[in-house]
Amino acid sequence: MCYHRLVAGPVAGEEAQVRSIVFTGKGGSGVSTLAAATAVALAGSGRRTLAFGLGRGLAAAFDKPLGELATPLDADLWGLEAVRPSHEEPGLFLEWLRDLFLWRDMDETVADDIAALPGLVEIGCLLTLEERIESDEYDAVVVDLPAARHALDLLCALDSAARALARLFPERAPTVLDPFLRAFSAQANDGEAIYNTGRALLQRLSRLRDTLSGDSASVRLVCAGDRTSVAEAQLAVTGLSLFAYPVDAAFCNRLHPPESGDWSKARRKDEKAALAHAKDSLAPLPLFPVPLAPRDLSGIDALGALASQAYGDADPAALLHSGPVQAFSRNGGSYVLSLALPFVDRDDLAIERLSDVIVVHVGDRSRTFDLPAETRGMGSISSAFDGETLKVTFGA
Repeated sequence: MCYHRLVAGPVAGEEAQVRSIVFTGKGGSGVSTLAAATAVALAGSGRRTLAFGLGRGLAAAFDKPLGELATPLDADLWGLEAVRPSHEEPGLFLEWLRDLFLWRDMDETVADDIAALPGLVEIGCLLTLEERIESDEYDAVVVDLPAARHALDLLCALDSAARALARLFPERAPTVLDPFLRAFSAQANDGEAIYNTGRALLQRLSRLRDTLSGDSASVRLVCAGDRTSVAEAQLAVTGLSLFAYPVDAAFCNRLHPPESGDWSKARRKDEKAALAHAKDSLAPLPLFPVPLAPRDLSGIDALGALASQAYGDADPAALLHSGPVQAFSRNGGSYVLSLALPFVDRDDLAIERLSDVIVVHVGDRSRTFDLPAETRGMGSISSAFDGETLKVTFGA
């Protein structure tokens, strides 16, 4: 069988890629604190590490103000919190949208409304993240994303950007008429500049998507010690798997330790049952239990101690779990699209064939796959789901 991965990986001979670790999970479960602790651990092992946040959680964890510029926090450790665009500082994406609308004689304020849509408002922050990862200044970047559902919206937006790059902004070959158009038509020149700017922005977002879904990146989930939180973690794993973002670990955070006293005995009993349920529910994903600290943690020393406690003997920089990749495979005269989709019921799956694409619907999320040229003329399509992997077969 001949296999083609759907996500980009490192090419032999290339320099080592930046290790990217993305944290998300249930809101209020300590995502930012564990992200900061992981960054401290990576920096402590001699890696030049950036803690990158899309909120204010990292500043609270490090107990230091953070802004758009990387702030030194410790040896080999820097922190940055990307700022959402404002009217005074709209950022590259909103500036481009405004230019596009003005060029097309459309209401400029509509551009602001579009840029405020869910998943788009943080595009400028994602562009900053791409710039930092590509800067060669760091060996590792730990990303503190918002709560899981919002985080998945952002990661889905990257997938949409990657598809839009090829569909809306194909690379155009220059023609012999280009110099004359630039010389005699200011509008053509403006249009070309706007086209090229839009294409460049989408290229950066597409590169970030390849980075965060590649072999040097992984997502880590944080949940609380209750069944509802575990169910949310399962949904997050499913959504991330649909879009080929690898999840390598989960943390069950703020569990009451035995020394917390008799008053928490009932709570500890419930958490013990929830932890056992979580291990079974998220398997084979490794689950790290993290006890509740007696007080809020902040500062380098406290975060370093938390990392040691959370990871135990595991290496925080390592890829802690590797699951199946999404791929097209050729089997004789047929082609098979294989998608790992854990924690999914068959009734929640639907497949739609549209010309040269296939749309996979999982619950309330959908992903569109551009089909290889070899499959586009094949009229026969069938699917099978074994509870873990969806296989879509294309035949003559």
